[in-house]
Amino acid sequence: MHLTLHLTNKCNLNCKYCFVPLGEQTMTREIAFAAVKLSMENSKKSGLLFYGGEPLVEKQLIYDIVDYSKKINEKTGHIFNYKLTTNGTLLDEEFLKFSREINMPIGFSHDGPAQDICCFLHNGKGTYDILEEKIPLLLKYHPYATAMSVIDPSTVHLTSEIVKFLFNKGFRYLTLSLNYCKTAPWTMKHLSILKKEYIKMAKMYIKWTKAEEKFYLSPFEMKILSHLKGDKYNMDRRLMSKEQPTVAPDGKIYSGSRYVDQSAFVIGDVFSGINPEKRRLIDEKGAIPPAPCLECALNTRCNYVYDSLSSGAGVIASEISPIQCAHEQLVTPIADKIAAKLYKDRNALFLHKHYNEMYSIVSLIEDRS
Repeated sequence: MHLTLHLTNKCNLNCKYCFVPLGEQTMTREIAFAAVKLSMENSKKSGLLFYGGEPLVEKQLIYDIVDYSKKINEKTGHIFNYKLTTNGTLLDEEFLKFSREINMPIGFSHDGPAQDICCFLHNGKGTYDILEEKIPLLLKYHPYATAMSVIDPSTVHLTSEIVKFLFNKGFRYLTLSLNYCKTAPWTMKHLSILKKEYIKMAKMYIKWTKAEEKFYLSPFEMKILSHLKGDKYNMDRRLMSKEQPTVAPDGKIYSGSRYVDQSAFVIGDVFSGINPEKRRLIDEKGAIPPAPCLECALNTRCNYVYDSLSSGAGVIASEISPIQCAHEQLVTPIADKIAAKLYKDRNALFLHKHYNEMYSIVSLIEDRS
């Protein structure tokens, strides 16, 4: 079983788009170790994603969890894999050496030239300069680290510059997501700007591909994949989501990270386990697309058709937000034009990347040889 462990809801930053309810809770070792044991059920492998808040606020807890799972592995042979998502400000060489030793991929949050617009310390000071020192250190130990950026209405005009900045810094795995919080003040003007930014990014994508640069740029890669997989695209996304429950600091288990602190999405706890009936009911609700999606031409390719649950007054409902819908309609045709152009040109890297199932393995071997 794969589990996301919200080690704490403490964070040393105050990011305007954060969806995690911040506080002072920290997971105890008793709860953490119970979660590790739970992850071993019905599988020979466990995936543990360290999340927060800011998980590196509880760095020692990470060390302790890994040590505990290693002892289990020595006794039982059960395999544990680890991942970490961090704002990066607390990274240091000691931890990065440790993370490389256990082969723990790191997701590094950075908004490039927009960093100081949305992400600050609690005293109001920006974090751009702090992360400038962390980037070369991170890439020294994790050259394949993922740079994760969030696009807010206040930073949408910088979207392509964010991607260019991170690419030039050496990141080759880039993910972008929009601030979908209900309070985010998106307007049609912002979406018009975003479309222009995506068109700029499309030109960058084609340029880098023709230059035989190996990279991953999530908005376009996912839409190209959705075309290639067809109906199977959302089936796979649903399965991945179902297989990654989240453990909150107090030990309650939620059906996903964005549902933490929403009682309607509690499916168990680390001591009594997961309630299969509650889990099944939530999964069944998630399998029903919102009404507007049923007749949409993009319903097999939209990331939110089966990821649109929310709760109000403890009642679970399926609804897609207007900004999510507008974004999917905006990005899909741009990604399709990229793919059509590179496919028509019979670009070798593009074909290898999207039509060779062994691409990621072959690429890694090539990079390390």
